[in-house]
Amino acid sequence: MSIVRSNPPVSESELHVTESPQVHASAELSETPADDSANGSGILNVTLHGVYTPDELMDGVTFNLNDYQVGQLPTGRVIVSEIASTAIGSHIASNLMVSSNLFNTTGTPSHYLHSGVTNSQGWATVGQQDELVAVGYAPLVSIMPNEYCRTRNVHYAPKSGVDDKLVQRYGHLASGDELRKGVVAFPGENYYFVAKDHVVLDIIEKNWEALGQSVPHERVREGNWIKVSNTLVDKVLDELDSSVLKHMPLTDLDALKFNIKADPELAEQLEGDRVHPVSITLSLSYRSVAPEIEVV
Repeated sequence: MSIVRSNPPVSESELHVTESPQVHASAELSETPADDSANGSGILNVTLHGVYTPDELMDGVTFNLNDYQVGQLPTGRVIVSEIASTAIGSHIASNLMVSSNLFNTTGTPSHYLHSGVTNSQGWATVGQQDELVAVGYAPLVSIMPNEYCRTRNVHYAPKSGVDDKLVQRYGHLASGDELRKGVVAFPGENYYFVAKDHVVLDIIEKNWEALGQSVPHERVREGNWIKVSNTLVDKVLDELDSSVLKHMPLTDLDALKFNIKADPELAEQLEGDRVHPVSITLSLSYRSVAPEIEVV
């Protein structure tokens, strides 16, 4: 006799991946010194600088964070809570757009306006935005021609519609197909075998009244697997992916990059055989999400 309850299909309106009322969570500036980065939060001060030809600037110059000596960084995903400039020096008679691949944990790069994340400072925007900001990157600041500045200015502070408790609980998870690791389908059957430590079971347990299945009462098979309706699992994973994971302002610091690119209309007027120095110091504050839960 099957121990899995027979339930009618669950509509998406009945399923809520939540633990508390949904609020707009505005990240706060961490004051934790960089030396405490092993504890999951810190501040990085990185100077992007060099001497470049007009062609190099129009092509775009990329800087990898992992090329800098920034000390120990979290190995998992983090929330970049603020990016500010503390110094700018440009000896170039052209606008320069500084951008970064902030949302680099979703696999396929997407336009920053489709990331589900709002910049509370407002995104830097110019007329040639698509030429200056590559897909997968988000604009931070547009440096003015020959700009010099020693004033601290905040350019990015995320605001997300995802409840902060959900970020802390599920922020370590990958999205899309990665969520289905530990979920085994059987051709022609209306159920899956789900690894007992999989996050989908945690969500079903927290929503068991709406979903009609209580995980703790299900028999564990072969010491690791629980039999669950495939419709139920699909609904939970789709909701988690589309409503939570794809709207988190998550960053992999090890893969973080910055790009400086010149406005082509202005840069074309520069002398092609000359090199031009540019320098910008960025202060980046970050905090970690919860440690990853093993998904077998």
